[in-house]
Amino acid sequence: MTSSRPFNPNDYPVVIGIDFGTTFSGCSYSFVHNDEVVDIVKWPKQNNNVYPKTPTLNFYQGSSNQMAHWGNAARLEMLRPTARNSVLLKQYKLYLDENIAKDLPPLPNGLTIVDAIADYLHAFHEHVVSELRKGFARNYGQHQFRYCLTVPAMWSDRAKSTMREAAIKAGLIEENDHRDRLMLISEPEAAALYCEKKCEQYNLGHNDQFMICDAGGGTVDLIVFRIDERSGRKLKEWTKGHGQSCGSVFLDRRMRKLLKKKFKEYLSSIPASAFETMMDTFVDLIKPQFDGVEDQFISLPAAMNLESLNNPAIGLEDGTLCISAAELKQEVFEPVIKEVLALIEDQLMKAGSMQAIFLVGGFGSSNYLFDRVMEDFGSRVGLVAVPPRCELAVVRGAVYFGLNPRIVTTRIPRYWYGIDTTTSFEEGIDPPNYKIVRADGSVRCDNRFSVYVWRGRPLDIDNCMSKDFFAYYPHHTTCTLYAADTEEQPRYITSPGVRKVANFTIPMPELTGVMEGEKVDLSIKMYFGEVELRVEAVIRGKTYGTTCTFDTD
Repeated sequence: MTSSRPFNPNDYPVVIGIDFGTTFSGCSYSFVHNDEVVDIVKWPKQNNNVYPKTPTLNFYQGSSNQMAHWGNAARLEMLRPTARNSVLLKQYKLYLDENIAKDLPPLPNGLTIVDAIADYLHAFHEHVVSELRKGFARNYGQHQFRYCLTVPAMWSDRAKSTMREAAIKAGLIEENDHRDRLMLISEPEAAALYCEKKCEQYNLGHNDQFMICDAGGGTVDLIVFRIDERSGRKLKEWTKGHGQSCGSVFLDRRMRKLLKKKFKEYLSSIPASAFETMMDTFVDLIKPQFDGVEDQFISLPAAMNLESLNNPAIGLEDGTLCISAAELKQEVFEPVIKEVLALIEDQLMKAGSMQAIFLVGGFGSSNYLFDRVMEDFGSRVGLVAVPPRCELAVVRGAVYFGLNPRIVTTRIPRYWYGIDTTTSFEEGIDPPNYKIVRADGSVRCDNRFSVYVWRGRPLDIDNCMSKDFFAYYPHHTTCTLYAADTEEQPRYITSPGVRKVANFTIPMPELTGVMEGEKVDLSIKMYFGEVELRVEAVIRGKTYGTTCTFDTD
């Protein structure tokens, strides 16, 4: 067991930000000494002037569990006739959202979610390193790179831990590297850092509040930040951020449904590739620029195999399908956009007042979303804006965070965190089966939830909760951490909504002059103000890292 050694950022002159997204992934980097952020815009098998990110896709040949292609190459491979029985893995990041994962089928080819993410990140990272080598980074070795990965704000501690595990398996960092060599930051927080950098043109100052609405492929995340200029410019998270899986892939799903409804009598004869071509038109052309006013047209691919190129009942004329703006609004856009507007309303109510709303992310650049946010909130908020290159806001912000991890000073926890303790028994309140009568006659209540962190109460990033325990030498100590996202503080670890988060094992170090069975005092320190949970143990004045097993129920 190693004691926690201090981290030296100067060992890592290159900071790499990675935005692993549901539909697209991106990367930017910077050299510590000059602060300029550079985007990776060249991706394999891809026309690079369309979009600066690459698809999050893995291709597996047949039933193999060895990834053969990734990114746009995976998409192209799937179009070949030889790919008939192969697997194109997409939108698998949603498996880390526990609310959705329970309804998803198991991954194919015996893959686990860690395998899938690690396969992709490994290939993605190799390409990034080769791009860096072409530039000024050729003077540095890979051991001098430091990473900042973005994660949705609504992810659980377990999902974040899975992401770290996948990054290690992908070879970004080594298992025994200092944990700060790989940092995680929440996506809206990264976007906030980017928008704050661009704030000069928006004229936001001390105590002003702004909302980030980070609308991506899978998730929409919102957080309100307050600017604090008392000692340099810092950001404080002002509301307990909120997110939902209502990103733009849900527009795609509704569009697919609408097309299937229109072509229902031809479905048996239309090849899948023709359907995908129509969907590509929607994703690339209609979705980003749809304004809710103009009707939209899709030219049918030649492979549709239709007997006639006209069918007025579904809007088909001379091989072109017309879909009215009203129909697109009602069937595709409004149901998803309404969810986003409800999320914004909720954050606005909590924050009280707001100087600006910034829309970022791929879906954040949708014209229709902007118009609807303006319509509903333009009169209540001074500014609704889409910052330049908003689809890169998250990944550029990740680099800013890597360069200055202390720029966000306060975060708001989304859960109650606590451990299992016994406290004095209260007759008439505590259940009789939780009653313990000790040898000294004292009456205690078992299974009580002892709060470490209060949900919704602002936490300083250095906030450390320390509790004292003891162990008998040379036995290890284990401590179970529980969490709940209930409105009320839970009384018991068995209360509704309370779940086990993790078991922490504090291995007993070798201590000289200590007899077997002797009592050793130790403190367990938990840091909750960072993006990831961090736990340390202090034994006889020395600090040790702990091993943590996340619960997998």
